[in-house]
Parts: sequence; structure tokens; C-alpha cells
Amino acid sequence: MSLFNRKNNKYTSKLKLESFEPDKPVSIQAALAQSVGIARNHMEDAASSFILEQGFRDQTRRVGFFVVADGMGGHLNGELASTIAIETLNAQLLQKIQEQTDDPASYEEIEASLEQAFELAQQAVLVNVSGGGSTLTAALVIDKTLCFAHVGDSRLYLVGYDGKVEILTRDHSLVQRLVDLGQISQVDAETHPQKNVLYRALGQTDGFKVDHGHRELLSPGYLMLCSDGLWNVVPENKIINEINSNRSLNERANHLCEMANQAGGPDNISVILVEIS
Repeated sequence: MSLFNRKNNKYTSKLKLESFEPDKPVSIQAALAQSVGIARNHMEDAASSFILEQGFRDQTRRVGFFVVADGMGGHLNGELASTIAIETLNAQLLQKIQEQTDDPASYEEIEASLEQAFELAQQAVLVNVSGGGSTLTAALVIDKTLCFAHVGDSRLYLVGYDGKVEILTRDHSLVQRLVDLGQISQVDAETHPQKNVLYRALGQTDGFKVDHGHRELLSPGYLMLCSDGLWNVVPENKIINEINSNRSLNERANHLCEMANQAGGPDNISVILVEIS
């Protein structure tokens, strides 16, 4: 799936490029950054980023696969749960991606593969990490197509060069459910004592279900996957301003972690910033 086309002056081009150039391969670049935070002394987040280029039938296809997991259940259990979740997911999906050399799979086929891989990650956590759990959020970009799957409260954002933002995932938290039901306001949710309680995550046996979806990418922009150590600490407008800043992609990803730490760093921080042009 093609996302964004880059000019020689990429920051000037951001202001001009409103859609992808037809029949031109997209460019996918990514930066991954993490921090243990200020208040924590160990890392329970895990993240991975892969960008592949495949050529067949006189066509070139760019593929990006990005995953963030936020482990829960204490030092060892959290670390192990998030690591096993990502390792299982990558083993399943990357093999399927590399085997796909014929006509592109349909949205339904891709989403079914993502859901199956999440189910396998769920089983791996249940078998290997008693008492542990993890969020899991994955984005698969194939040329101009985005497919994603999600469980927990890590997030996937779609951000345009114009700063327009869409959160593609819904938090599986008790507080978000109360907001959805109209029982508390979004303002109340920010200080609710149970704001970190999840009703759906890997490692939980009751009500496990994977959210998934797809989006055709029409114009250049960014994806951001992150744990709640970022989005729950730094205001959204500051995050978006940084994503669209003139720093390099690596500098922006690292600075987002720094911003969370400057705001107190109460949790582990993981962020993957992807530019599609």
C-alpha cells in the first residue's frame, strides 16, 4: 500500500502533497524508540518494526509490519508476556508475508491472518506466562493498504501531514467502557482510580476478542503505535506537533519518549513512528 511520496525538500512537500502519485511505489520509513520511564526500574514493554520490499511480476511491493506490546503482571511476568506475544505474532505474520508472491490478499484474508496470529499469541501467553498478560497492537502496511489488529490499551494513530488525527484503536479499559456507556465524562476518566484496569488483554481468559480493521491510505502521512506510557502522559496536541516537526524521524520518536519523561515518566514508554510517502 502506498502512503506518501517524498520530494527533495520533504518538509515543503508535506504542505503540497495531498494524495499519492498514481502508479508510483510508496516509501515506508520507521523509527522505534523506548524508555523505561522515570518511576519504573524495569521494562515490560516490547516493540518490533519490519520493512520489507518484494519484487515479482515486474512489480515492487513495500510492506511494513509494526507491533507494540505493554506487558502486565509484575517484573518477570510482564516482560515475558509482551516478548512472547510479539515473537509469536512476528513468527506467524512475517512468514505469511514472505510467502505471498501472487496477487495481493483481500482485506478479509489479511484481517483473518492477523486475528489468527493474535489468537496464537494469546495461547502462547496463557501457556507460558501464568499470571501475566499484555496489550498487543499491530499495523500491517502493504503499499496503500493498512490492516490492523488490537487488544488492550496501546494505540494506533493515523496522522496526516496537515495534522489531522484519527485514533484507529479503541482502548479496552474499564474507564473507556464507562465513558462509552455515558456513566462518566472523558474529563472524569483522566483521573479515575481504575483508569489502568483492562477488561480485555492477552492472558485474560474471559471475553478475549481481537479488534481488527483496514483502511485504504489516500495521502501521505504517519502512523504512530505507542503504549499508554506516551499517550496517557503527553497531551495529544503536543504529540501531533512533534510528529509533524522538522526533526528526523528517529529524533522525533526519541523526543516523544523524552516528552513523556519530562511529564513525570510514570510508566514504560514505547513508540513506533512510521512515515508513508
